[in-house]
Amino acid sequence: MYSIDVYESRELQAAILGLRRAEKEIQRDVRKYTKDLLLPEWQKGLAERAETRLEHRVLVDTGRIKMSNQNVRMSSATVGRKLSGGLDPKTMAHAVEFGGDRSEYRSYDARSRKGKRYTVRRRTQAQLRPRRRNGYVVYPTAKAMIPRFASLWVQVCVRRFRDALEGK
Repeated sequence: MYSIDVYESRELQAAILGLRRAEKEIQRDVRKYTKDLLLPEWQKGLAERAETRLEHRVLVDTGRIKMSNQNVRMSSATVGRKLSGGLDPKTMAHAVEFGGDRSEYRSYDARSRKGKRYTVRRRTQAQLRPRRRNGYVVYPTAKAMIPRFASLWVQVCVRRFRDALEGK
């Protein structure tokens, strides 16, 4: 996935070091406020890029943000249960995000009501988009949102430190 090199930014280094030395209450508040700000933006960004109902069910509805004092982790398709058709978002998210080989067939033998055997050929990945190395929904959204999320995270840290100094 994508990430930011903290060594390239003095502001990010200062925010991480300041948060590391801050009181537990301040750390908790920064994590809570940041998650409250970023989660709706993450889900909105995913929803804007998703085109099919399958992408919405597998990638958008399962979009989450996980916070720590030094990291913001954006994820999708890591929670939830199987859909009504049997698709498990946790195991099939890769195919939904990056597409599939739409010309792939799967064959199996069947038997008619009269007892005749015949071979059935099905296109098993016809409902998926064509393969794309950079993805369709999650990866483009992450690439667009990471700089904005880093900026928001630093702003939340600075604002909470300022409030703590003022006694709020």
